[in-house]
Amino acid sequence: MTPNQDQPGYQSGATLFKVLTGIVALMVVLSFALAWVDSRMLNEINDYDSSGLTNLPSSSASTEELLIFADEQAIECESVEDLVSGAASCSTLVDIARTVNDYRSSRSLTWSFIILSNIALIITFSLFIYRASSNLQHLRVVGQKYAPGWAVGWFFIPIMNLFKPTRIVRELAQASGSTDTKTRQAWQNARTSNGMFITSWWTFVVSAIVFGPRGIGFFVGRDDIGDWSEAGRLLVLSDLFQVLPLVLTVIVVYRLHRAQEIRHHLVLARRKPPANNS
Repeated sequence: MTPNQDQPGYQSGATLFKVLTGIVALMVVLSFALAWVDSRMLNEINDYDSSGLTNLPSSSASTEELLIFADEQAIECESVEDLVSGAASCSTLVDIARTVNDYRSSRSLTWSFIILSNIALIITFSLFIYRASSNLQHLRVVGQKYAPGWAVGWFFIPIMNLFKPTRIVRELAQASGSTDTKTRQAWQNARTSNGMFITSWWTFVVSAIVFGPRGIGFFVGRDDIGDWSEAGRLLVLSDLFQVLPLVLTVIVVYRLHRAQEIRHHLVLARRKPPANNS
């Protein structure tokens, strides 16, 4: 048996799958938490709109800028001293500024955890893809197109990462799930239901990045209360939409892992020597 057909080099992706599932579960919770923060702010914005406000102050507005905002919105607050001291006449302005600042703080804190979780997810997913790609040579797959390094690398190259990942994951799925891998044509032409699913998965991933919470600011401004309200609605929808590609990622990884485990056991079974009847 040639070295590339031997099994000792096979590494199960079970641990990586469990870690990835845990990270995704955390990210789903964080997505719902972010949606809750944004929906609360949306309710506040709608209340401000109903009360007659036409805009909201920036979260980084200085005291002078807050007084200008108060004058524009006909809010009673005449001096910096009254604003700083929290005088009753400035209570409305103080409440608005506090609401905006609390929203920004809550959102920034949640986003910090989301970013850290994203980094962990990217690292874990990359390790899984590298391992799955490396396993093909130990599962007697002939004609692998994407080497393990490039199987991961293409995910990080701009423009190319719009379509290469689907081809890479499709190759892994076809090669891992096919029963005939003696020639490249055999397993590449094998009929599988994973192709459309993988394409849909990556389409949702890209869409979640482009139209994610960070991307909403490129499409909607904050010039008036109507813009704030529209941005709020889009943010809530975007927060909830993030859950879909996360769940699909777990399914894609599970299917790859399961297919490789099954093929691994088949290859081991074929290697067993025939029973000695003597």
